[in-house]
Amino acid sequence: MGRNALLVALGVDSFGTGVFLPVTVLYLTFVIGLDLPTAGLVGAAATAVGLLVPPLAGHLVDRWGPRTVLVTAQLVQAAGAGMYLVATSVPEAFLAAALLATGQRGFYCSVFVLIADLSAETSKDRPFALAGVTMSVCFGLGAGVAGLLTGAAGDWPYRLVAAGNAVSFLVCAAILLRYVRPAPHTPSERGDGAFRQLLGDRPYLGLILVNFAFALAVDLFVLGVPVYLRLVLGAPAWMIGAVIVTSTVFRLCFQVTTVDRLRNVPRTTALTGAGLLWITWALATAAALWVPAPWNLAYLLGITLVHCVANLVHAPTSTALAEASAPPGARGRYVASFQYSFGVSNVVAPAVISLTAVHPVLPWLVLAAVLTAATAALPVLGRTLPTVAVHR
Repeated sequence: MGRNALLVALGVDSFGTGVFLPVTVLYLTFVIGLDLPTAGLVGAAATAVGLLVPPLAGHLVDRWGPRTVLVTAQLVQAAGAGMYLVATSVPEAFLAAALLATGQRGFYCSVFVLIADLSAETSKDRPFALAGVTMSVCFGLGAGVAGLLTGAAGDWPYRLVAAGNAVSFLVCAAILLRYVRPAPHTPSERGDGAFRQLLGDRPYLGLILVNFAFALAVDLFVLGVPVYLRLVLGAPAWMIGAVIVTSTVFRLCFQVTTVDRLRNVPRTTALTGAGLLWITWALATAAALWVPAPWNLAYLLGITLVHCVANLVHAPTSTALAEASAPPGARGRYVASFQYSFGVSNVVAPAVISLTAVHPVLPWLVLAAVLTAATAALPVLGRTLPTVAVHR
């Protein structure tokens, strides 16, 4: 009951986020009245604030338990979405964005520990895969609804999606409080030195660095491919939608099956395979510049499938490896620190995409180089991370 209720809660959360997140910049410009550079600066500053959250969130997960932190994160995000409804100036817009960013980081620092606590399986890959599929599909549905609503004239559709997002966070929190009942949490000891232990745990720090490279591959797919398609290849706008829909449908159909087939494969070996696929995808994306126009769609859909397979392997496997590699009394702080691989990637990805101005293929060559270094490090991590974490 608890795990199913958690999936429902995550679906509600992701649908609401999908409704609002894709139009956040548009909301800042059309409703609050900021110019585009200022809106971008507000978003970047809020993201930076979010990067301060993991140490505190991880500590609170170990002290309070993951459900309490997750509910708190939902309430903070609800406050942020609600703040958008009344914001009329740059400081108010920044506060709204910062609350959302803070709550979102708290969400990711706690949700995977809660999923693990509710899962009877020794291996957490499958529960993480189910949660990932639920969030991905519901986010896509929400984004589709946002596209329909914001096509209407006026600013009321934007206010409606912001209000809907706030409600989704509150509903998610209510479901978590009413129906999700993890086992009683044993608080960590005060001053137990877990952060000092983490800073001395070179294999885990190496895992965070490797996952940064893989997270960058995901971010460049989401943010960089649309830029590459439109500004470099001159592809029609509908081709961007075709690529994104292909990715979403592929994950829905094959995520859980992929995890089941890999259950006897060491996690670092599976991630090595994902890294090799992403290197191939990055180089193939760079080579798209020389593909004849009539073949562009088929070629891009083909290499998108390569990216999708890598993501199917990486998404649940990396999180399960990070959770299983953490000491029992410090899982919150370890898993929260692992989130820095995603947070830093969110900051770095736009800078990598900007290299398009130097040469159109440069972002993809840089990504391939970073992925090569990360993939080469995985066999070493396979020998140094805890055996029980590597071999499921």
